[in-house]
Amino acid sequence: MLDVIYRKTERGVEEITTRASGLSLKLRQLLIMIDGKTPNHALPLAMDEKELVHRLLELEWDGLIERHGSMPAPKAAAPAPAAMPSGVAAVHATAKLPSSQIARIRAILNVSNHTHHGTLDNLISQMDTVHTLGDLERALAQYLTAMQQRGREADAQSTLAQIRQVLR
Repeated sequence: MLDVIYRKTERGVEEITTRASGLSLKLRQLLIMIDGKTPNHALPLAMDEKELVHRLLELEWDGLIERHGSMPAPKAAAPAPAAMPSGVAAVHATAKLPSSQIARIRAILNVSNHTHHGTLDNLISQMDTVHTLGDLERALAQYLTAMQQRGREADAQSTLAQIRQVLR
């Protein structure tokens, strides 16, 4: 989420001049700083990461900003993680996810679905059947495929990064 680059929508530009939405001071400052070039982690704000992500999602939900892209991936690929023994992987895949994590992941996917005008409704419905990490991995594989087919892989990677943060 912090590597995402946002830009103001027409509504966001209008909000800066009219102040019609009555944004709080921090939200207004954040909206002003979003320039379509600077990744979120480089915005000069005095707020912690959780608060920044929350405020960015609020602005995005209100239609004042939209995702413009993300920072390019580093050129040197990181070494692949060591493979887990099959027994360990199976235990993790069948381990039940806490309902609080599933709810947070659902919220992240709902924002993505809203951003993409309901094109992910099937995935949102499928989240009702997600109870384990294996279930989630299958659902997210379908999500990534759907987003790639729409030419929105960068958005999908950003969303998946947010989900990985929830799973930590």
